[in-house]
Amino acid sequence: MNTTVVTTLHGSDLRQAMLGAEAYMELYRDAANALNVFPVPDGDTGTNMLLTLRAGIDQMNKEADKDTAGEVAESIATGAFWGARGNSGVILSQLLRGFADGVAGSETIETTEAVAAFRSATDSAYRAVSQPREGTMLSVIRGASDATIAANDAGERDVITLWQIAYDGAIEALAHTPEQLPVLKEAGVVDSGGLGVVAIIGGALQHLQGETGPPVNLGLRSVGGIIDPAQTASVSIDSDFLEAHDAEEFGYCTQFVIHGRDLSVDVLRSGLDAIAESTVIIGGGSAVRVHVHTEDPGAALTFGVGYGDLDEVKIDNMSLQNRDWASGHRERARPEEIRPGVSVIAVASGPGLAALFQDAGCAAIVPGGQTLNPSASEIIDAALSAGTTDVIVLPNNSNVILTAAQAADAGADGVALHVVNTRSMPQGTAAMLGFNPEVSVDENLASMGAASNGVETLEITQAVRDSTVDGQDVAEGQFMAILDDQLVCLAEAAETALREGLTYSAVDEDSIITLYLGDGTDSERAAALQEDLESAHPGVEVDVYEGGQPHYPYLVSVE
Repeated sequence: MNTTVVTTLHGSDLRQAMLGAEAYMELYRDAANALNVFPVPDGDTGTNMLLTLRAGIDQMNKEADKDTAGEVAESIATGAFWGARGNSGVILSQLLRGFADGVAGSETIETTEAVAAFRSATDSAYRAVSQPREGTMLSVIRGASDATIAANDAGERDVITLWQIAYDGAIEALAHTPEQLPVLKEAGVVDSGGLGVVAIIGGALQHLQGETGPPVNLGLRSVGGIIDPAQTASVSIDSDFLEAHDAEEFGYCTQFVIHGRDLSVDVLRSGLDAIAESTVIIGGGSAVRVHVHTEDPGAALTFGVGYGDLDEVKIDNMSLQNRDWASGHRERARPEEIRPGVSVIAVASGPGLAALFQDAGCAAIVPGGQTLNPSASEIIDAALSAGTTDVIVLPNNSNVILTAAQAADAGADGVALHVVNTRSMPQGTAAMLGFNPEVSVDENLASMGAASNGVETLEITQAVRDSTVDGQDVAEGQFMAILDDQLVCLAEAAETALREGLTYSAVDEDSIITLYLGDGTDSERAAALQEDLESAHPGVEVDVYEGGQPHYPYLVSVE
């Protein structure tokens, strides 16, 4: 613990503090992921905050010549803006933007600048949300800011002590989040994004105090006796996704599809792991999609040819892209000419769902969905590749809407982005039916929005822990039927949950029910379920598609 009064932090101090923040966000990533109100296997708040912060750190490291506190903070904020993922990541990026604005032009940070930075971070984070709610990460950063203001007014001049006071204020605010949001109290958790904010401030504090060894448990998982450490072990996180984004700094991002026979994901991954820095493979059987980061893209392509025919080959030089980042002007892949007109890009998780959107006329697919939230930069890249002056974005997930809006606000070199706030894949597929490339963007936004609003979404997934949601006690392993974000029933089998869940929807003789089968869902059970639904609802059309989405054996639309 530091005993000397420290009145000034330099840019180098802020660099080290943010490296500590990254280390502690990584330590508490799984804890934040586990704190879903819904005990579903796709908690991603911690992952999104870590990847967003890591994008800021990467930018800071690329701009090593920037040495003032204001310049370092600006580098972090810029990188986090483009790398923001999910609602928590977008809010964190705006928090970092506000912090940078608070110290803009400053050579060093003293208590006055630190107070201004925390206050500006709070204001910026609140502005990022159209309807701010207390009991969220917003309350936690405000708790930190209010504590620093009070300490500064009382005459505190030690900047590290002030940071400690901010940390203590954030912990106190985090403990109060269940009192502010009854849904948190019912579920027995504190706010997950708030936990991430505390971990970031606490990690920075540890480094400012000279603790540069391996991260230690800050005790946050048992704040107020609310967070159970055992929760973190039951959360399924797509580690391939996280590792793939860890390795984005160097080499070539190489993507392709292999068409063959009896393709084994495990065999392909084992072979590619030997020649690539990171490997993500989806699919199997007759087609797989490969995404690797490697120093030699030719070796990856040669390996793939050994298993079948290659298609949709795309190679990006990440080293060149990162040098563009350092210069402040990222070069994005785009057609030679942007033509007047309207096109659509969609976020989709699962090869079947991606194919559906492509077949419906999407100009580009942004891989993502539950636990795979894309960044603002990835959305802009896809929009630029569409080749039209106006691009409509379908986020297809409530946790991607803020990221899409951030991308739209940033603009894209003469291409205007517009967002239809689709909260689910079924809403997105309905919106595509309302798209007409021959009419104006405003007409499309109106028709696509109306089409998406006419769809009910039923999600079937399995609980990863015991909890209480919407007044119902949920046991680990039970299947939950979630109708438009409301838990409506529980069952011991996915098909039972689906049948019972539909009784809460507006199914009538004119309805169309569409089942999107998740990765690994048994096709024979799905066929039997289709027959049962057609018998139970005479006159109703029941369609079935292979969606391939993770975590959700069934996604269902009712329109």
